[in-house]
Amino acid sequence: MDNMDSIFKKMIFFFFFLTVLSCKNEEKPQIKKIDLVSEGRSLIRQYSNVLIDSVEQFDVRPEHEKNDAPKITIGLIDSIPKRNEKLNLGTTNGHTFVSFKLEKEDLINFKSPYKLNLVKENNNDVNIVFVTILELSINGEKAYVAVKKVRGIGMVEDTYYFKKENGKWIFLRKGLSTIG
Repeated sequence: MDNMDSIFKKMIFFFFFLTVLSCKNEEKPQIKKIDLVSEGRSLIRQYSNVLIDSVEQFDVRPEHEKNDAPKITIGLIDSIPKRNEKLNLGTTNGHTFVSFKLEKEDLINFKSPYKLNLVKENNNDVNIVFVTILELSINGEKAYVAVKKVRGIGMVEDTYYFKKENGKWIFLRKGLSTIG
């Protein structure tokens, strides 16, 4: 009977040990993710005009309507998608890709003659320039944002590069990725 008690106590200890191990809560990745989302929001809030630039290239109007109010609007897709690592053929070079849902507050600094709406998806309405933030990547003090703008069959994809100085994001340059 003592042998059974000993085995029973060992089993209880073993299950207790497994329970403690399985309940171990690592909060560091969550804190890092929250910080990155906050950094991403900060960057978008500060540079929404830069990221949603050049929309006028999609506003093709006859010369006699050039001074009229714009007839097209901007439809910003409301989510920054999670990067699909399986599609990445190259290296990520230490970048962490940030994914979150955009909110109206993220666009409080956006100034344009074009009306901007947050939308869920591109519905191919030719009166809307659909803007999608394809990717937002932060690597310490460096970041880039890939943005696609589409109207009808016209499309342009740009990448915007930033670096952080004294706690503020600084816009470095814009690179054209694709045009179609």
